[in-house]
Amino acid sequence: MEEMIPSLKGMLNEAIDIKFDALNLTIIMTVKQKVDGVVAEPEEIIVMLKMYGGLREEIPMRIDIDNNAQVITLKFQNEEDFKKVEKIFESLWDNAIEMLSQAMDGDFSRIKDVPKIDD
Repeated sequence: MEEMIPSLKGMLNEAIDIKFDALNLTIIMTVKQKVDGVVAEPEEIIVMLKMYGGLREEIPMRIDIDNNAQVITLKFQNEEDFKKVEKIFESLWDNAIEMLSQAMDGDFSRIKDVPKIDD
C-alpha cells in the first residue's frame, strides 16, 4: 500500500474531474470511473470537506448529485463562500493523501483533529 501513496494523487485527479465556475458560484465534480449505484450522499461531501479540507464552519450550499451522470454540483449563495470552498479543493487530495500516509505510519494526530462530523 505504501508504494501507492506517491501515485495516489494522480489516480484521484484521473478519477474525478473538478471544475470551478466562479460566474455561477458552482463547483462541479465529475466521477469519470463507472460507479454502480449511488455516487455519494450530500452529507458525505460535507464530511469530505471537513475531514480532508479542514472546513470548520457551516457554509450554506446546495449539493445536487446526479447518480446517472455521476456529477456532483455544489452551488453557493455568495462569492465569499464559493472562494472558501474553492481554496479547500486546491489542497483536498494532498490533505487526504497526507492523512492516509500519516495514519499508515501510526501517526493519528491529524485524525484526532477532525471536527465532529456526526452533527
